[in-house]
Amino acid sequence: MRIMILLVLMCGFASLVEGSVKLSPAASGLSLSYPLGCTGAHKPASEPFCVVGTAALSDVLELTLSVNIFDVDDPTKSVYFHIELATRGTEPAGLNITGGGSAKVVEEEKLFGAVVFAVIISADTVGDGRGKYDPATNRWTADIEVHADAQADIFGADAIDLPISKVVTARNGPNYDIGFDALFKETTGDSDAAGISIAFDLSLNTKESNLFFWELVGEGQLHIWLDPFIDLTPTVEVVKKEFKLST
Repeated sequence: MRIMILLVLMCGFASLVEGSVKLSPAASGLSLSYPLGCTGAHKPASEPFCVVGTAALSDVLELTLSVNIFDVDDPTKSVYFHIELATRGTEPAGLNITGGGSAKVVEEEKLFGAVVFAVIISADTVGDGRGKYDPATNRWTADIEVHADAQADIFGADAIDLPISKVVTARNGPNYDIGFDALFKETTGDSDAAGISIAFDLSLNTKESNLFFWELVGEGQLHIWLDPFIDLTPTVEVVKKEFKLST
């Protein structure tokens, strides 16, 4: 059985927050990465993703980040999210997110190959990718449109399809509260015969009110059943990592 989840993310823009790292005008254009020295062109040896960016200080602190999550078969193929942040002190001053590419980030077999599932993530930009400011909440926000397509192959046959669409709001708030959370929970099929259900979380958020400390999560669980032969609840774990950007 093969399960494919196609996530098409259409993005808005996130904000920059001045964290514990102190920048001076001489630090304009400071290069950042995690893992250290990685690029978006090739999967690093230690992680399934790479984050590269720059930090610059003028009248505001500006941070750009490109987050690439790589394909399990092709180390040069990835889905990416490009984030531009700006803050004035601890106050948000701007937010943009764009995205593109696609990657098969998980592929596994169960029951000696009777069940195969894969996860493909794709990203695309909504409009010009720019966020909007809400003075009532003192936040910049931008919508992310997510499309997911789950396909189940049981005993080598395409049997079940689970399309999902969702709009998620990215945020840039006070005190460096930045990120987005895409949460999916859907079921399709016949509960008495065959079907798929999915609960999946794709999120990127700052940690501890620190612009340079982030957590990237892509994980969830599937329920795959074909009565009376198959009843599986495999875990899908793409990435779950807290990381600090460094020069």
